[in-house]
Amino acid sequence: MPNQYNTSLTLIQRAQDPNNEKAWNDFAEVYKGYIYVIISEMGIWEDDCQDLSQQVMIKVWQKLPDFDYNRDRSKFRTWLGALTRNTVVDFIRKQKSRIRREEKVVQDETLNYLELITLPERDDYAEKEWKNYVANLALRNVKEFFSGKAIEVFQLSMKGVSKIEIAKKLDLHPESVTCLRGRVKRRLQDEIKHLRTEYE
Repeated sequence: MPNQYNTSLTLIQRAQDPNNEKAWNDFAEVYKGYIYVIISEMGIWEDDCQDLSQQVMIKVWQKLPDFDYNRDRSKFRTWLGALTRNTVVDFIRKQKSRIRREEKVVQDETLNYLELITLPERDDYAEKEWKNYVANLALRNVKEFFSGKAIEVFQLSMKGVSKIEIAKKLDLHPESVTCLRGRVKRRLQDEIKHLRTEYE
């Protein structure tokens, strides 16, 4: 997992250089998970998710050097979301065409599955999924900085469990719950800010 960088260039800009293999590997490590998530959220079967994620990554690798990167004008994840959606649309079209061509009754289950896939109507789904993805990635990254019950306290509080209930459940003083929750929250906010600066 990429961490701190010595340059002000974002990961996307570095990955646009076809000669920068490390940047591409770092880029793939971050974005392949995000691509998988948005495909999975459409209701794609797991095996197909893996295949489609690979297809999207290949297309990104081919098109990324020509992507017009300008943070103030357009968002990379909007472009990536559209590319992912189009790949899924193409997959559905090809699968339906194959089923019609083969005219096999045994394909009914696959046809039903294809009909149940939920394609997002607008591109803002990529924005929503990106925010969730970055938050989860940030939480995973900050876990190593906390020992004991701090992360568990924070996760329970995010689920709406009250301070008193958390204190009873984890055998802590209520003020310790407040302190631990605050420490994790501050570290998490800093990590989200760092990830957004680096990956957007």
